[in-house]
Amino acid sequence: MSPGTPRRRFLALLLLAFVPWTVLVIDRGVTVLNGLFPLFVLDYNPGLAQAVRAIPTWRFFLSGGGIPRNPELWPASILLYLLALASAGVRAAFDRGDPRFTGGTLLLAGLAGIGVAFSFSHRLRYTPLPVGSLLACALAWWYYWPAFQAERE
Repeated sequence: MSPGTPRRRFLALLLLAFVPWTVLVIDRGVTVLNGLFPLFVLDYNPGLAQAVRAIPTWRFFLSGGGIPRNPELWPASILLYLLALASAGVRAAFDRGDPRFTGGTLLLAGLAGIGVAFSFSHRLRYTPLPVGSLLACALAWWYYWPAFQAERE
């Protein structure tokens, strides 16, 4: 059986929504791609008059050059995370569902988020840090790996 209670696993996944999934250090500024707020990208640039900005995501897709090489990974990671969160919520509320589904979708969300960070690495002066993506993979391993191991035995 998985460590922790279903409610604790759900709260851990919910807290993951408030962690920046990908942090881009660009020169002296920082741009944050977050899993919970897929409609906005937070941008911090101390050289600008307006140091902190919330930029709508659709502007990145319309600008052409502001998105990573493989833009489908960004919404895919958000969708997979929301599926894992919903699955964990159903498990916590109704004691229904398969923890392997939750763990698998959470792991895929983390891997897609790492792909998003990697896709920014080709740009000069960009340093991508997949913080939340690595945490998602760690949570999938910590909470849901025992469910996969129990199935094999």
